[in-house]
Amino acid sequence: MLRRPGRLSLLVGAALVGLFVAGRAAAGLYTDALWFSSLGYSSVFWRQVGTGLVVRLIAGGVAAGVVFLNLWIVGRQIGPVRLRRRYGNLEISEQIPAAYITAGMAIAAVLSGWWLSGIGLGADFPIEVLAWLGQVPWGLQDPLFDLDLSFYVFSLPVYNGLADYFLLLLLWSIVIVVLGYVVVGAVRWRQGRLEVSDAAHLHFVVLLAVVVLLVGVRYCLGCYGLLLDGNGVGGALGYTDVQARLPARRAMALLCLVATGALLYGAWRRAWVPAFLTLGALVLGAVGAGYLYPGLVQKLRVEPNQFAREAPYIRWNLEFTRRAYGLDRMERRAFTFRRTGIPPWRELAPLLAKLPLWDLAPLDTVYNQLQALQGYYHFPDVDYDRYGPPSDPVQVAIAVREFKPEGLPETARRWQSLHLNPTYIRGMGAVVTPVAQITAQGEPDLWVENLNPVRRDPVSPAELELTEPRIYFGETMRGYVVLIPARDTAFAGTPGQDLPAGIRLSSFLRRLSFAWRFGDKNLLLSGDISGDSYLIFRRSLAERLAALAPFILWDPDPYPVIHRGRVVWIVDGYTTSASFPLARAIDVEEVRLRYLRNSVKAAVDAVTGAVTLYAVDSSDPVLETYRRVFRDLVRPIEELAPELHRHLRYPALYLTAQAEVLKEYHLERPEAFYAGQDVWQFPEVRGRQGASRSYSPMYALMPLPGEKKVEFLLLMPFIARERQNMTALLVARNDPPHYGELILLELPRDQLVPGPNQVQTLIEQDPVISPQLSLWRQSGSNVELGSLRVIPLESELLYVEPLFLSAHVKGSPIPELRRVAVSDGRTVAMASALGEAIEALRAPVAVGGPVVGSEMGGAGGADARRVA
Repeated sequence: MLRRPGRLSLLVGAALVGLFVAGRAAAGLYTDALWFSSLGYSSVFWRQVGTGLVVRLIAGGVAAGVVFLNLWIVGRQIGPVRLRRRYGNLEISEQIPAAYITAGMAIAAVLSGWWLSGIGLGADFPIEVLAWLGQVPWGLQDPLFDLDLSFYVFSLPVYNGLADYFLLLLLWSIVIVVLGYVVVGAVRWRQGRLEVSDAAHLHFVVLLAVVVLLVGVRYCLGCYGLLLDGNGVGGALGYTDVQARLPARRAMALLCLVATGALLYGAWRRAWVPAFLTLGALVLGAVGAGYLYPGLVQKLRVEPNQFAREAPYIRWNLEFTRRAYGLDRMERRAFTFRRTGIPPWRELAPLLAKLPLWDLAPLDTVYNQLQALQGYYHFPDVDYDRYGPPSDPVQVAIAVREFKPEGLPETARRWQSLHLNPTYIRGMGAVVTPVAQITAQGEPDLWVENLNPVRRDPVSPAELELTEPRIYFGETMRGYVVLIPARDTAFAGTPGQDLPAGIRLSSFLRRLSFAWRFGDKNLLLSGDISGDSYLIFRRSLAERLAALAPFILWDPDPYPVIHRGRVVWIVDGYTTSASFPLARAIDVEEVRLRYLRNSVKAAVDAVTGAVTLYAVDSSDPVLETYRRVFRDLVRPIEELAPELHRHLRYPALYLTAQAEVLKEYHLERPEAFYAGQDVWQFPEVRGRQGASRSYSPMYALMPLPGEKKVEFLLLMPFIARERQNMTALLVARNDPPHYGELILLELPRDQLVPGPNQVQTLIEQDPVISPQLSLWRQSGSNVELGSLRVIPLESELLYVEPLFLSAHVKGSPIPELRRVAVSDGRTVAMASALGEAIEALRAPVAVGGPVVGSEMGGAGGADARRVA
């Protein structure tokens, strides 16, 4: 035994460890509360924390009570416990008070309850409970059980979580009970055989009966789970699920109830034959109901006449999948494709003069090479947007200059530089380029550029004036920083200036808490920090929004808007569910989903970090449930400033997910879906350095076919499966009042319309263009074909592809936009401007005749045209 000094050291050590753990947790809770308060969302924080604490206390309390009850039953088998001590030749035996043993069991039960409540429910369970309690009726019932869809989306996950938690609790209780009976000798190995006392035997049987009962509950819930994970056509609910698996699960639930009664009866009457028989029947039933019977129904009843059996369930799957991904609102239009010839440029110029020619990838290289200006700045991303009056917008590329600590010399990466120095703790300014313009040198025209001061081209829209260029919050801004007003006048708190959404270090407690949270003693010891200093953290948009609203799936591609002289980030948020019934599951950002809506837009001020969430789709029951739970979190979209509202765009991630579903679910007839007729796929195109990649949706300022008004569209083409001809073009509208409208332009199936890959091949293999590409490569230039634009005209498709040249140099060569290739799917032309290329495409050439146009190297003229 430990002597008193040893026991004292042990107690002190345990107290210090407990203080450290509790102190770290308290510091995290306190600083999180300050952070939410600085954003104006204290109620959101305390609702989440309070719910999490209540849920864990209830779950932990129930678990502790169950564990203690089981330990108390085991403890009744323990006789007097004596502790023996030896003092020299004298041995003293003293009995440990029963209260001490009871206290030990209580401590073990409490620790077990807290541990089980932490690992058994998951971090998202409190949010699921809140959604369950505040759920909004969907107003739509499933066709099998006639239950409102809110049951599957909000209630079923909670019921499944609770059932799994109680199963885990019972299994843990069995482990503890076994160990307890082994300790007291009620379970032992003696003379080559296992001996179990009657009391232990009875205890085990009762616990096993409760486990079997919970298994029955899971079978009951599994009946509804069939609508989420069926085995019919396309992985949806099918005939075998409804006619075999559903009654089998109901029968297994009833059998579990019978087995529970048989076990309890056997324990009471010491008659074990009925219990063993029902357990055996339970095992055999699980095999038969889970595999044999459904397999026989599938083989004997479904496969001989599969479509007739599956047709009703295929209709359900088609209907509910379209609802799950917002495709039930999509408008379908037939695109009348005729070879009438591409109109002259004078007719197309009002429609296509603003078409983007600069790709984002080469612009990213240009910006980082020419406009980073300092080694510690970089442009992490480039985005498309539009500026100017609504009647005459111009499509631009915009990128924000953010701070990159790795760009500082190793000797300059000191604590003060990375956390206090106003030069290094933030980004600075933005770059804006009109993407339809090409300079004579092939460089992008910069409407906004440079630093100290930021320069705006006078010809650019006045709204691009950037009077507050500081960037404290962005896509790659990391770690915490301290803003000292005396060093950074933007945060001096003078009238008319915004203060940051940070925490004022006005007390020793706050400094201590943050020092503890970040494990950084300099926050306590630095003499540069005063009570007027502000600490800001969670500066990356992803981290900031995930902390504020973890129940929203946030788009990984925020885009910046210059708004009233400063940068405001717009981030798309998605409401999701993995429990939407009868719908196909897809993977979005490595998350398995059956429901997806772009229902939220977040606006984040790059200077102050202020965050405002707006409801884009108020008809979404998931969003309305969260708005009911967190009443102060999401505001109506009508409160968004009109100048910002004009910059909203339909997210490419959302359109890609919808297009992924449309590959098969554009089919409306069950027989066509069953037969796999007319299934689509995404085009494969050649990207940078010749690598093959899947086509990505592209934003473009252009009119819809048959209309004259230019608008900001997002387009995604489809091709036939295992073929290269185009079948359709999915278009999302971005401008008010048509924001969010989806149009599917369907091409005729009796004509072969070239797809993007075929047109790229046509361009690269052209007998005149191909030698010119080879000549450029041999003369020391990299040649990159840009993204292919598919432009629907009145009755034709126009394909436009920019061509970039860059020198063979070490590091990152600077690309120049030198040529534009165009095609109507049969012929190809290339020139230094879009209008010239289209006119060359229209030039009369006899089939099989000579190539026309100026010499390939000629500046400003058409390079080549031929009839394919």
